[in-house]
Amino acid sequence: MSLKDDQPPPDRSKRWYDEDPALQRALKQLRDASDQHQAQIALNIIKIIVEHQMEEKTSLKLEDLNPVNAPPTASWEAQRQQRRWYDVHETLSSAIQLLADCPADLQERLIPSIIQMIENTLDHQEGTPGEA
Repeated sequence: MSLKDDQPPPDRSKRWYDEDPALQRALKQLRDASDQHQAQIALNIIKIIVEHQMEEKTSLKLEDLNPVNAPPTASWEAQRQQRRWYDVHETLSSAIQLLADCPADLQERLIPSIIQMIENTLDHQEGTPGEA
């Protein structure tokens, strides 16, 4: 019997980002944000990831990171109804999946700045008159 056999099975109900409580909180805030702020944050997440890749001069391609980039077999509307909370918007889905597909060492470097960006964006949202 190997050590692996002695391990309890992984909790399949946990999402990949549940491993980091700060990221989990930030993504919950993002889930509850307005569509406009979700789109803005999604674009910023993509920008942060791409900028880090450019700084490291790696040849990581977006197509290689995002397995859902295959041509859809159903309409976007049909696909989004069967997926995760962030799959409601194509850009948000791409951003979160791109982060999930990053290597663990890159995630470690990116997540703190992404959390800060989400919190700063949403704190600004709450402090802006006329926005809820």
